[in-house]
Amino acid sequence: MKKIHLFSLILVILLLSACQSSEQLKPIKEETIDFDINTAIEMVEKKEKMIIDLALREKVSKLEYKELEKSFTEEFGGHAKEILSILFIHNLDSDPESDMYVQQNTLYPTLFHEGITITNAVVYKSYFENEFFNQTRLSIEEKYVGDDEKLKDWKREYIFTPNKNGEWELNGFSGVMNFLGEDYNMNYLELKR
Repeated sequence: MKKIHLFSLILVILLLSACQSSEQLKPIKEETIDFDINTAIEMVEKKEKMIIDLALREKVSKLEYKELEKSFTEEFGGHAKEILSILFIHNLDSDPESDMYVQQNTLYPTLFHEGITITNAVVYKSYFENEFFNQTRLSIEEKYVGDDEKLKDWKREYIFTPNKNGEWELNGFSGVMNFLGEDYNMNYLELKR
Protein backbone atom coordinates (compact mmCIF):
# COMPACT_ATOMS: atom_id res chain seq x y z
CA MET A 1 0.00 0.00 0.00
CA LYS A 2 2.88 2.35 0.80
CA LYS A 3 4.35 1.72 -2.65
CA ILE A 4 1.13 2.89 -4.32
CA HIS A 5 1.10 6.10 -2.28
CA LEU A 6 4.78 6.71 -2.97
CA PHE A 7 4.27 6.10 -6.69
CA SER A 8 1.25 8.44 -6.73
CA LEU A 9 3.22 11.15 -4.91
CA ILE A 10 6.12 10.88 -7.38
CA LEU A 11 3.70 11.00 -10.31
CA VAL A 12 2.01 14.15 -8.96
CA ILE A 13 5.38 15.84 -8.37
CA LEU A 14 6.51 14.99 -11.90
CA LEU A 15 3.30 16.32 -13.40
CA LEU A 16 3.50 19.54 -11.42
CA SER A 17 7.16 20.09 -12.27
CA ALA A 18 6.43 19.42 -15.96
CA CYS A 19 3.68 22.04 -15.92
CA GLN A 20 5.95 24.55 -14.25
CA SER A 21 8.91 23.90 -16.57
CA SER A 22 6.80 24.41 -19.71
CA GLU A 23 6.25 27.98 -18.54
CA GLN A 24 10.01 28.51 -18.46
CA LEU A 25 10.71 27.06 -21.90
CA LYS A 26 9.62 30.01 -23.98
CA PRO A 27 12.26 31.30 -26.37
CA ILE A 28 13.77 34.68 -25.58
CA LYS A 29 14.44 35.29 -29.27
CA GLU A 30 13.32 33.71 -32.55
CA GLU A 31 14.69 34.21 -36.05
CA THR A 32 13.44 33.26 -39.50
CA ILE A 33 16.09 33.32 -42.21
CA ASP A 34 15.51 32.66 -45.92
CA PHE A 35 17.55 29.69 -47.13
CA ASP A 36 19.03 29.58 -50.64
CA ILE A 37 16.36 27.96 -52.83
CA ASN A 38 18.91 26.42 -55.23
CA THR A 39 20.74 24.73 -52.35
CA ALA A 40 17.38 23.48 -51.03
CA ILE A 41 16.54 22.02 -54.46
CA GLU A 42 19.92 20.25 -54.59
CA MET A 43 19.40 18.79 -51.11
CA VAL A 44 15.95 17.42 -51.94
CA GLU A 45 16.91 16.25 -55.46
CA LYS A 46 19.75 14.16 -54.02
CA LYS A 47 17.29 12.28 -51.82
CA GLU A 48 14.48 12.03 -54.34
CA LYS A 49 16.80 10.83 -57.14
CA MET A 50 17.40 7.69 -55.08
CA ILE A 51 13.65 7.23 -54.63
CA ILE A 52 12.70 7.73 -58.28
CA ASP A 53 15.52 5.46 -59.51
CA LEU A 54 14.31 2.71 -57.21
CA ALA A 55 10.58 3.24 -57.75
CA LEU A 56 10.90 2.86 -61.52
CA ARG A 57 12.32 -0.66 -61.13
CA GLU A 58 10.22 -3.82 -60.94
CA LYS A 59 12.26 -5.74 -58.39
CA VAL A 60 15.63 -6.00 -56.66
CA SER A 61 17.59 -8.98 -55.39
CA LYS A 62 18.05 -9.54 -51.66
CA LEU A 63 21.68 -8.44 -52.00
CA GLU A 64 20.64 -5.25 -53.82
CA TYR A 65 18.08 -4.59 -51.11
CA LYS A 66 20.76 -4.81 -48.41
CA GLU A 67 22.87 -2.30 -50.36
CA LEU A 68 19.82 -0.04 -50.74
CA GLU A 69 19.25 -0.18 -46.99
CA LYS A 70 22.81 1.05 -46.45
CA SER A 71 22.66 3.85 -49.00
CA PHE A 72 19.18 4.98 -47.91
CA THR A 73 20.32 4.99 -44.26
CA GLU A 74 23.26 7.23 -45.21
CA GLU A 75 20.92 9.65 -46.99
CA PHE A 76 17.72 9.42 -44.90
CA GLY A 77 19.10 8.39 -41.50
CA GLY A 78 16.45 6.88 -39.23
CA HIS A 79 13.77 7.45 -41.88
CA ALA A 80 15.30 4.98 -44.37
CA LYS A 81 13.16 2.03 -43.27
CA GLU A 82 10.01 4.16 -43.52
CA ILE A 83 10.85 5.20 -47.09
CA LEU A 84 11.75 1.65 -48.13
CA SER A 85 8.53 0.30 -46.60
CA ILE A 86 6.58 2.70 -48.84
CA LEU A 87 8.42 1.54 -51.95
CA PHE A 88 8.46 -2.24 -51.48
CA ILE A 89 5.84 -4.98 -51.26
CA HIS A 90 6.52 -6.93 -48.07
CA ASN A 91 5.23 -10.46 -48.53
CA LEU A 92 5.72 -12.39 -45.31
CA ASP A 93 4.92 -15.67 -47.08
CA SER A 94 7.71 -15.34 -49.65
CA ASP A 95 11.06 -17.09 -49.48
CA PRO A 96 13.46 -14.93 -47.42
CA GLU A 97 16.03 -15.15 -50.24
CA SER A 98 13.63 -14.24 -53.05
CA ASP A 99 13.66 -10.94 -54.90
CA MET A 100 11.93 -7.93 -53.38
CA TYR A 101 9.22 -6.40 -55.57
CA VAL A 102 8.79 -2.66 -55.86
CA GLN A 103 5.30 -1.36 -55.09
CA GLN A 104 3.82 -0.43 -58.48
CA ASN A 105 0.59 1.17 -57.20
CA THR A 106 2.19 4.07 -55.39
CA LEU A 107 3.10 7.62 -56.32
CA TYR A 108 5.87 9.24 -54.32
CA PRO A 109 5.88 12.76 -55.80
CA THR A 110 9.39 14.07 -56.47
CA LEU A 111 11.01 17.15 -57.95
CA PHE A 112 11.54 15.02 -61.06
CA HIS A 113 7.78 14.98 -61.70
CA GLU A 114 5.95 17.71 -63.63
CA GLY A 115 4.17 20.14 -61.32
CA ILE A 116 6.27 19.39 -58.22
CA THR A 117 8.44 22.26 -57.01
CA ILE A 118 10.17 23.67 -53.95
CA THR A 119 8.08 26.63 -52.81
CA ASN A 120 9.83 27.66 -49.62
CA ALA A 121 13.10 27.13 -47.75
CA VAL A 122 13.55 28.76 -44.36
CA VAL A 123 15.83 28.37 -41.34
CA TYR A 124 14.10 28.78 -37.98
CA LYS A 125 16.20 29.56 -34.91
CA SER A 126 14.94 29.68 -31.33
CA TYR A 127 17.11 30.97 -28.49
CA PHE A 128 16.47 30.19 -24.82
CA GLU A 129 17.95 31.46 -21.56
CA ASN A 130 19.56 28.07 -21.14
CA GLU A 131 21.58 27.59 -24.37
CA PHE A 132 21.10 23.84 -24.12
CA PHE A 133 17.56 24.30 -25.42
CA ASN A 134 18.50 26.46 -28.45
CA GLN A 135 17.09 25.04 -31.68
CA THR A 136 17.88 25.44 -35.35
CA ARG A 137 15.94 23.75 -38.12
CA LEU A 138 15.66 24.07 -41.86
CA SER A 139 12.23 23.64 -43.41
CA ILE A 140 12.02 22.91 -47.15
CA GLU A 141 8.47 22.86 -48.52
CA GLU A 142 7.62 20.98 -51.68
CA LYS A 143 4.23 21.43 -53.40
CA TYR A 144 2.20 20.33 -56.38
CA VAL A 145 1.40 23.38 -58.54
CA GLY A 146 -0.29 21.61 -61.46
CA ASP A 147 -3.92 21.10 -62.50
CA ASP A 148 -4.61 17.52 -61.31
CA GLU A 149 -7.54 17.64 -58.87
CA LYS A 150 -6.34 14.57 -56.89
CA LEU A 151 -3.06 16.28 -56.10
CA LYS A 152 -4.36 19.86 -55.84
CA ASP A 153 -3.48 20.52 -52.18
CA TRP A 154 -0.51 18.15 -51.91
CA LYS A 155 2.59 19.30 -50.08
CA ARG A 156 5.46 17.78 -48.15
CA GLU A 157 7.93 19.40 -45.80
CA TYR A 158 11.46 18.14 -45.29
CA ILE A 159 12.83 19.12 -41.89
CA PHE A 160 16.59 19.26 -41.40
CA THR A 161 18.71 20.01 -38.34
CA PRO A 162 22.45 20.67 -38.19
CA ASN A 163 24.61 17.75 -37.09
CA LYS A 164 27.78 18.07 -34.97
CA ASN A 165 29.74 19.12 -38.06
CA GLY A 166 27.23 21.84 -38.89
CA GLU A 167 25.91 19.96 -41.95
CA TRP A 168 22.17 19.68 -42.55
CA GLU A 169 20.80 16.25 -41.66
CA LEU A 170 17.27 15.01 -42.34
CA ASN A 171 15.29 15.10 -39.11
CA GLY A 172 11.74 14.42 -40.30
CA PHE A 173 8.84 15.02 -42.65
CA SER A 174 5.40 16.48 -42.52
CA GLY A 175 2.59 16.36 -45.04
CA VAL A 176 1.67 13.53 -47.39
CA MET A 177 4.52 11.18 -48.26
CA ASN A 178 2.87 9.16 -51.02
CA PHE A 179 -0.39 8.14 -52.71
CA LEU A 180 -1.33 4.47 -52.79
CA GLY A 181 -3.93 2.69 -54.90
CA GLU A 182 -4.79 1.38 -58.35
CA ASP A 183 -5.03 4.91 -59.74
CA TYR A 184 -1.43 5.73 -58.84
CA ASN A 185 2.05 4.76 -59.98
CA MET A 186 5.36 6.56 -60.34
CA ASN A 187 4.38 7.60 -63.87
CA TYR A 188 1.05 9.12 -62.74
CA LEU A 189 2.73 12.49 -63.24
CA GLU A 190 5.03 12.89 -66.23
CA LEU A 191 8.71 13.05 -65.51
CA LYS A 192 10.48 16.32 -66.30
CA ARG A 193 12.82 16.21 -69.24
